[in-house]
Amino acid sequence: MLKFSGDLTAETFLARYWQKKPLFMPQAIDVIRPAVTRNELAWLATLDDVESRIVFTDRADDRARYRVETGPFDVEFLQALPRRNWSLLVHDVEKHLPALRKLFKQVPFIPDWRIDDLMISFAAPGGGVGPHRDNYDVFLCQGIGVREWRTSAAAIPEDDTASDDLALLREFSGDEHHVARKGDVLYLPPGVAHWGTASRACITYSIGMRAPSFYADPDLRLAEVQPGYLSRAALRRAGKHASRLGCAVTELKQWLQPLAPNPDEITAMLETPAILHKLRLHGMARIAFDDSKLYLNGAGRALQDGDREAIAALCARRRLDGALAAALGKPGLRWLLAHGAFEIPEIE
Repeated sequence: MLKFSGDLTAETFLARYWQKKPLFMPQAIDVIRPAVTRNELAWLATLDDVESRIVFTDRADDRARYRVETGPFDVEFLQALPRRNWSLLVHDVEKHLPALRKLFKQVPFIPDWRIDDLMISFAAPGGGVGPHRDNYDVFLCQGIGVREWRTSAAAIPEDDTASDDLALLREFSGDEHHVARKGDVLYLPPGVAHWGTASRACITYSIGMRAPSFYADPDLRLAEVQPGYLSRAALRRAGKHASRLGCAVTELKQWLQPLAPNPDEITAMLETPAILHKLRLHGMARIAFDDSKLYLNGAGRALQDGDREAIAALCARRRLDGALAAALGKPGLRWLLAHGAFEIPEIE
């Protein structure tokens, strides 16, 4: 978990900062593990099913303009990039490299269904994406290198001339200025103007949150946090949209849909304990539950008597064993398999 300084704890972070104001946390992470190298990130950006982009910063007459190229990229293109003024961003890294999910353990005080993805960026000196604001919470964890951040709570106007591809703000001096080095973390709530620029080549790990437009939780309490669980308080916050919350927060991007086995394959797997009992949740799967329903990849199913404990265990462990498979039962397992819950091994 992130190391808070002074009298700050997970509880006080939620009360003072979560969805309220930014917080810069020097040396909040001892070592970022697992980590990726610049070359590994570049390799991901060459793959067809990986969302990636490069933002170039063109400077002239003390003014910057930003332009975007979207991946996948050719190796030759990446090798020919200039020495300065660009940033490579790769989204949903933990869905392609599931080991990277371990970085979400840095924020165990946030419900896991609120976490959207791990976006990793490499920025050459002078690189960044320009001044902007996001509509989601994010923890910006600094890996190698140095990045300078400016933040502002002011209503910075948009700059329509800065880019044809990005929604950017006018350049600003900022209320706060931070120099992020290895292990530093900057938390930003939604709507806060921020502007990051690499002063030395750097890698930043961004733990981004998700929430539908009808949901906000500035009153989040630590007692609500349980793997996969949509608390009663969360449903109350959703108000008239409570019935939509579970499907909304587990919905997947179209190009990140796990491939589900067909009905015959499912039947065969249900009769093969040696395979069934070793299945792991798919890296792209999103799963959640409340007191009455299970949600998976945008679909919902009513919980049966006794299901809740088994589903809670699956969300916490993210893998099956014999006892858990028995507790879920064949109807429940069939539904999970049909909706892409598990990574299906190749069977020779």
